[in-house]
Amino acid sequence: MKALIFDFDGTIANTLPIIFTQTNRISKKYKINKETQEILDLISQLPFWQVLTELNIPWMKIPFILWDIKQAQEKLFRDIDHIQLFQGMKEVLIELSQRGFKLYIYSSNSRKNVIKFLAKEKIVSLFEKIYIGGGLFGKARGLTQILKKENLANTEVLYVADEVRDVLACQKANIKIIGVAWGLAGEQNLVQAQANFIIQKPTEILEIIY
Repeated sequence: MKALIFDFDGTIANTLPIIFTQTNRISKKYKINKETQEILDLISQLPFWQVLTELNIPWMKIPFILWDIKQAQEKLFRDIDHIQLFQGMKEVLIELSQRGFKLYIYSSNSRKNVIKFLAKEKIVSLFEKIYIGGGLFGKARGLTQILKKENLANTEVLYVADEVRDVLACQKANIKIIGVAWGLAGEQNLVQAQANFIIQKPTEILEIIY
């Protein structure tokens, strides 16, 4: 194993309360007839365009929803000082870096949010690169491109993430995934999606790659 790629929201950073609040706001604005948790379950499991289909949202509204998502990310940027690392994650990232593993981030959040948070926590230097994408059509293609750019074989990498759609993306890209039970999908959904590994706390990453 040479490298680990980390998701950001719900994996490294506990942005889940803000995600819940902003999802609730957007759903009310567009009169989506589902509970916020139901919507988040869909977001965890499906690419963005499929979520819109499941929610019966007309394609003509997509530009407006994308704008609202951008506004939610702007709010996260303003509130980043109040966002916390999941307990034990910082120590694990430091340990992985000291052991010589290359660390990356691949997130559908904005680059400036990720960088601002990592800088706040004084861990930005632990990561080789930060990749952004995968929001609209999923992460499988992006993961394959990252491996190609970084000259890594799929057997040399683990992706660490919290959503069912991350598991499905890794299966398409033929990459093993560590599903984190503390994130958006939760343990049961990760089990059903057949994540390669499922962990309850960050230190268990060290046991998997030992």
